[in-house]
Amino acid sequence: MKIRSLRARNLGTAVPALSFLTLASSLTLAQTVPTQVVVTASRTEQILTDVLPHTTVLGRDAIEQSQLTDLSSLLAREAGFQFTQSGGRGSQSTTFLRGAASLQVLVLVDGVPMSKQDTTGAVSLEHIMLDQVDRIEIVRGNVSAIHGSGAVGGVIQVFTRQGQAGPTGYASAETGSQGTSRLNLGTQGKHGDFAYAVALGTLSTRGINAAHLSQTQNANPDADGYRNDNRSVHLSYELGPELKIGLRSTHFNGRFDYDVAGSFAAPTDLHKGSTRIDSNTVYGVAKLGPDWTSRLNYSDAKERNTTDTLGGYSFTTQAQTRTRLLSWSHQVNLQSMVLSAGVDHQIQSIEAGTDGVHDLTRERSANAIYGGLIYTRAAHSAQINLRHDSVQGLAGNDSVYLGYGLNLDPQWKLIASHATAFNVPPLGYLFDPYSGNPGLRHETATTNEVGIQWASGPHRLRSTLFDTRTKDLLLYDMNTFQFNNVSSVKNKGLETSYSGRMQAMDLRVSLTLQDPVNEATGQQLVRRAKTLASASVSQTLGLLTLGASVRYTGPRPDVEGKPSLPSNALLDLTARYALTRDWTLLGRVENATDSHYQTAYGYNQLPRSVFVGLSWKMKP
Repeated sequence: MKIRSLRARNLGTAVPALSFLTLASSLTLAQTVPTQVVVTASRTEQILTDVLPHTTVLGRDAIEQSQLTDLSSLLAREAGFQFTQSGGRGSQSTTFLRGAASLQVLVLVDGVPMSKQDTTGAVSLEHIMLDQVDRIEIVRGNVSAIHGSGAVGGVIQVFTRQGQAGPTGYASAETGSQGTSRLNLGTQGKHGDFAYAVALGTLSTRGINAAHLSQTQNANPDADGYRNDNRSVHLSYELGPELKIGLRSTHFNGRFDYDVAGSFAAPTDLHKGSTRIDSNTVYGVAKLGPDWTSRLNYSDAKERNTTDTLGGYSFTTQAQTRTRLLSWSHQVNLQSMVLSAGVDHQIQSIEAGTDGVHDLTRERSANAIYGGLIYTRAAHSAQINLRHDSVQGLAGNDSVYLGYGLNLDPQWKLIASHATAFNVPPLGYLFDPYSGNPGLRHETATTNEVGIQWASGPHRLRSTLFDTRTKDLLLYDMNTFQFNNVSSVKNKGLETSYSGRMQAMDLRVSLTLQDPVNEATGQQLVRRAKTLASASVSQTLGLLTLGASVRYTGPRPDVEGKPSLPSNALLDLTARYALTRDWTLLGRVENATDSHYQTAYGYNQLPRSVFVGLSWKMKP
């Protein structure tokens, strides 16, 4: 498969990343790590080093080393990921992965899509607290043939805590800048055939004034606080060696203050919002034969968003998205191949309005049938996925993923892939009484990739050249004041990620060089940086563990009529000291250099912030 070359200037900046491949291969490889198994890249269990799509995993150890609180902050350190926020914690945000915005990035929590049906196109990553998360799998690139609509830029799948052998209990408390406090506790374990995991958490902060008063008009100068209460429950029972049933339930409730600026705002207005995310799943896993596993899931997920404006003109808006998903999947393991197939049936709905009057109430069905094959023989591996989606009121869509890997030796692998994707407009884009457009078409995309992987012991390095073209982009049109298919975009670039362990030091490094542009105008896409880089290191020195993380975001344009955003670099520092076998003292400094930066023009981000905490973990 052919992929167009990068422009010469981008290839020039790619030299450090390619040189890093050569340097990595000269490391001393004495350490070993447990085998990592992922499921998101193919909907089947695979060893991470065998996966063809560019995939990274953040396990519970990496989460605890970071000491971060929410999902978006952790993902900001990963290759190709950007997070922008128009306000303080909890306010409206946008996720970018490989230059694709929130609407084109599929987020799953325990397999349940978080896709919203309102007019924001946003995904509420900022309300998912890491206290409830066991691991995160990030699959970059076009994988609609595996997961369906919205996976143009990739898939982020969050797995909440689950029961494991040996009972454990844990708790932690933290306090720090901006009047921040955080508390979480839980237990998990397994007794005979019964496994359980229960976790509770809460976070609150006074926050800062998120509005930059010299750049905004009539914004309230008060502090914009945030509070999040969260919990997760996972119960499972093995009825026999061939059958297991289970229940998962997650809840995140974020309440936040935010700022509105403009000629219709007043400095005394108060703006408050809340986002409540609830997801409940029942499932069964059965062995239908020696090599045949079947899984049946039913999920009911809701997200309710509310905003209140209190002032000269007070009003309340509400929007509730609901997704009911019935999924039946199968996996057959043969000698040199793995076959997978399944069907999905979704009911998507939205209720939205102002002051209790629902002026948007819509529902639609979405059905899919899919199949996949993973073939491995000698030095060759291949992955094929086919999927057909039928969404009520819209044209059906077929998508494909074709991937090939060639092992040059036990450490080096060449990888190439071709994939097509689609993205259906949310119900709000179609039927909102003010901005909806029932004539919208779904977006389509094509991605070609070539890459190389080096893996040995605890080290894994992956570098990928990618080229994605998206047609019929869904955007709000300022000329017609409604949503339209207004343009086509392209993004091509080089993406490199490394993770490994050397002696007592853990290291993660990433570099993304991309060129996201609007093909009609030739202009760089709004708020997408051409260069993203990060490095995180954690060094253990006896009972003390020190960590540092730096991330760089290049310059990028803001929305029309606003100045461009300059580049910025952020440094975070962490320390952990083992007081006893079960007790650990924690410390963290975010934005240690007190960098003044913005992810959206007119809105401040946190200054230097210091946090201290104490954690307890009863080990089995």
